[in-house]
Amino acid sequence: MNVRDYTIDVSNPGRPPLPTVYFLTPDGVVCNYMPDQAQCTGNNLPGIPPAPSNPDAGITGVNWIGTTTGLKQTNEGEPSRVIDGQPVKTLPPGHSITVNGIICGVDNSGTTACKDPQGRGFVLSPKGSGWLPHV
Repeated sequence: MNVRDYTIDVSNPGRPPLPTVYFLTPDGVVCNYMPDQAQCTGNNLPGIPPAPSNPDAGITGVNWIGTTTGLKQTNEGEPSRVIDGQPVKTLPPGHSITVNGIICGVDNSGTTACKDPQGRGFVLSPKGSGWLPHV
């Protein structure tokens, strides 16, 4: 896939926009690339229970998994499928994107897999999801 088709210029007040690669998995998970990792965010990660939330206490938990960080929970809320007015595009099944040597691919059965050049990665799948410190 052409990375440019998935690049969104994210506003960066006082500086030039940050070109960031985003994609939506076929089953609706929002993923993006940072300089050092690929990551996916949401309470819809297959096989992973939703992060605890308590809106009355200001806690809007969400799951987050990255190639370098593993699985974590944040208080940033659900990711948007529209970034700075630009929709996040779906990566078609059977395709992959590579940025800075980090590759992510998706299939048509709800599986997303990402791996970095150091061999760290993660798999999101209805059959089991998790972080792999070395692939």
